[in-house]
Amino acid sequence: MQAEHQEVMSACAEAEEHLRAGRLAEARRAAGNALTAEGPDARLFLTLGRAHAAENEDDHDDRAETAYQEGLEAFPDDLDLLAAYAELCLASDYLDRPARNDRGPELARRVRELAPGSPQALRVERSGRGLGGPKPPSASRTQLHDVRLVLAAVGDPASAAARARRQAEARPGDDRLAVLAETLGALARPGRAPLRRMARAPVLTGLLRAAWYVVVLLAVPALHLPWWSRLAVLAPLLVALPLNTLLRRARTRAAARPPAPPVDAGAPAFPALPPVPAYPRRELATGAVVLVAIVAAGVASGVWSYRQYAAYPRYTVSAPDRLQGLERQDASPVRTRVESLIPDLSAEGARTFAYVYGPDPEQPALLVWGATGDFHDAPAEGLAEIQRGAEAIGYPVRSSWSAAPGSLGGSMRCVSYEVATTPMVNCAWLDKGSMGAVYFTDEGQGQEASAKLARSAREAILHRGTGNDSEV
Repeated sequence: MQAEHQEVMSACAEAEEHLRAGRLAEARRAAGNALTAEGPDARLFLTLGRAHAAENEDDHDDRAETAYQEGLEAFPDDLDLLAAYAELCLASDYLDRPARNDRGPELARRVRELAPGSPQALRVERSGRGLGGPKPPSASRTQLHDVRLVLAAVGDPASAAARARRQAEARPGDDRLAVLAETLGALARPGRAPLRRMARAPVLTGLLRAAWYVVVLLAVPALHLPWWSRLAVLAPLLVALPLNTLLRRARTRAAARPPAPPVDAGAPAFPALPPVPAYPRRELATGAVVLVAIVAAGVASGVWSYRQYAAYPRYTVSAPDRLQGLERQDASPVRTRVESLIPDLSAEGARTFAYVYGPDPEQPALLVWGATGDFHDAPAEGLAEIQRGAEAIGYPVRSSWSAAPGSLGGSMRCVSYEVATTPMVNCAWLDKGSMGAVYFTDEGQGQEASAKLARSAREAILHRGTGNDSEV
C-alpha cells in the first residue's frame, strides 16, 4: 500500500513539475497515465484539469470540466478541486456555456461553506463573476496596473521581480500576486527595456499608435501611394505583439501553477496591491479622442482614395491641319468607317474622334482614332487585345512591345504586323480620360521611333482642358 502511495505521489510530482514549467501536454499525459494506472487521486485530477484550462481554448475547457467533475465524484469535498472548478465556471461565457456558468456561484458558495477565509475561498471570491459584485477589470488591465504600481514603488526591475517572486511563494493562493511575479520576472530579463516602457506608459503608447494610424491613413491618398501601403497601420500591432505575448504567457504560467503551501512566512515587506481603479476620466477622454481620430482618418482616407481612383483627366480634342508633314483628310472614307466603329469600343457618354493624314484619302499614311471620357475602370490589360485582334483578322503579327506613354500618362502598347505585304504599326494608349490608337506605315524606323511617333500624334490631338474641363 505504501509503495502504491509513493508511486502516486511520484506521478503527481512529475505532472506538477511539467505544469510549473508550462509543458501542458506533458503534464496532461503524466496525470492521465497515472490516473489510468493507479486509480483516482485528487491532486492528479486537479493537475489534469489545470493543464487543460491553461490552454484557454473551448475544447480544453470542456476537458478540464470533465476532469474536475470526475475528481469531485471521488472526492466531493476537496477544496482545491472545488475552487478550480468554480473558477472555470465563473470565467466561462454565459452565451457559449450557460449551464457551466450557472454552476459557478453554487460551487463558490460550497467552497466558502467548507473553508471560509481559506486561500481557495479568497481566490474564488476574487474572480468576482456571478457573485453579485461588479464585473472585475480584465486580466490584462489588472496585470499592467500592478506592474506599473510595483515598478514605480521599487524602481529596479530585477529587484521588483525578485521581491514579487518571494511574496508569491509565501502566498501561493494569491493568483494576482502570482501573475505579477511571473510578469515582472519576464519583463526584468535583458533586452526588454522597451517592453517595460510600453507597460509603464499605456496612454502615451496609445497616443503614439493613434498618431501613426492617422499619418499612414492620410499619407496614402496624399502621396498617391498604392492601396497596400495602408497595411503599415499594422506596424504598431506588431510592435505591441511581444508585450501582449509576454503578458499572456505570464498569466498562463501563473494559472498552471499547482497549489503549494507557504514556504516563507517572513518575506520582506512589499507594496500592497490595491483594487484596480476604474478608468479615469482623462484616460476615457483620451481613448474617445483616439477612437474618433482613427475612424475619421480611415473614412477620410477611403473617400479621398476613391475620389482619386474615380477622377479622370478632361481632354479637349483639336487635330492640327498637318501632322508629321502629312495633310489632314477630313473627307476620307476610311475616317467615316472608323468613326462608325468607335462607339462600340468606347465607354458610355464618351466623345469620339478619328483623323486621317496623308496624300491619298483612300490609303492614309497615318490614322488616329480614340475617345475621351471616364475610363478609370478600363483595365490596362485590354491593350493586349491589339495583338490578338490583329491575329484574328488574319494579319501576321511581326512583334509587339510595351512603350512609354509620354507626358499624358496611362499605358501604351504597340504591334507591328503586315497588311497585304505592307508593314504597319499600331500603337494604342489608355488612360483614365482617353483611349485610342495610332496606325501608320512601318518604314523600318525601329520600335522606339515608332512609339515616339505615336506619342507625338496623341499629344498633338489631345489637350488637357482648362476651367470646367480641368483634371479632377
